[in-house]
Amino acid sequence: MTDVSLNFRQAAFAQETGRIPIALITLDHEDLDDPIYISSDPTQRIESLTTATQVVYGTISNGKTYIYLPVTIKLPDDSDEGSGEMTLEIDNIHRGYMEAIRSIFSPVTCQVDIVMDNTPDVIEASWPEFQMVNIRYDASVVSCTLKAESLETEPFPAGTFTPGQFPGLFN
Repeated sequence: MTDVSLNFRQAAFAQETGRIPIALITLDHEDLDDPIYISSDPTQRIESLTTATQVVYGTISNGKTYIYLPVTIKLPDDSDEGSGEMTLEIDNIHRGYMEAIRSIFSPVTCQVDIVMDNTPDVIEASWPEFQMVNIRYDASVVSCTLKAESLETEPFPAGTFTPGQFPGLFN
């Protein structure tokens, strides 16, 4: 069970509310100069990025500027079986996305945080260290699956006590 703030619970259980949960998505990879910050809500106008020809909206949270892009995200189930997987769809509104996707050959690390529109610095829920896999794209949508790294493939126990590795035990 994920613990969330009273602010989030009041908005979630209200019959009507003006509060909006916002997904903040951070994409990072060793080949990228800086992480990519995406917001699911146009919370405010970002003056530092607005130009004479383009108005930019997004969310500022914990000192980071997240740019608004139309996204659809399916969060993982909150179960005892682990963190599961998420699906992420981003509207393909810029051809730079295709260039970035085609230039990266290893999984991109993705973190998803949920905040409320009236308290963007308070992280209500977080899913760190997911890997983007199964990336698909067409003219309108870039979609992918986000999976947590599985510990099931790690060897257990990590080492075995054999005469070759621990000769002192077998004297």
